[in-house]
Amino acid sequence: MIVKQYMTPDPVTISRDASVEDAIRLLKTNFIRHLPVVDNDKLVGWLTDANLRGALFPSMLEEITIEDIMIHDPIAVDASESIEVAARMLVENRIGGMPVVEKGKLVGVITVVDLLNAFLEVLGILRSTSRIDVKPKSSRRAIDSISSIIEKEGSEIISVCLVPQKSDDSQIYSFRVGNCDTKRIVEKLEEEGHRVISYSSC
Repeated sequence: MIVKQYMTPDPVTISRDASVEDAIRLLKTNFIRHLPVVDNDKLVGWLTDANLRGALFPSMLEEITIEDIMIHDPIAVDASESIEVAARMLVENRIGGMPVVEKGKLVGVITVVDLLNAFLEVLGILRSTSRIDVKPKSSRRAIDSISSIIEKEGSEIISVCLVPQKSDDSQIYSFRVGNCDTKRIVEKLEEEGHRVISYSSC
């Protein structure tokens, strides 16, 4: 899964010599919080609603240009990069979005919301599915054992993730499954000695 699959292509942009009033109008009209600043399709800056709030002095609006308040050399991600890398960049830099480039040219924008949608899609949460959180009876071949039971009950495994725990000896796996009788699967898992922590039905 790469950034290009989940970014917003052909984003609304602004030029560096535009006025602050132009930027405010674009943000409000398009219901967005970020504006790439471009020059001949080349990314030259990044403007956020936070930048604009800091420049809202009515007496100076006519004197200030976008270039005065934009972020120069903004953090950007390549369109071919993985969404995991993009998510890490946003978290580590504590930003809500960033421009996406391809061969030096702006091709899109990706935000925290875009990445959240991507991860929800991967986990199958946006589909009609169920969740079963299981603490296996043994860490040895735990996923194989649990998966076998789920599949024998005619269910499809959408995703599996390890739920972080404070104690290393207390591993809990969260299975996202579809087309199933969840209670029946829970009964079978517990019969085999696994402990079902929680579950939800379709």
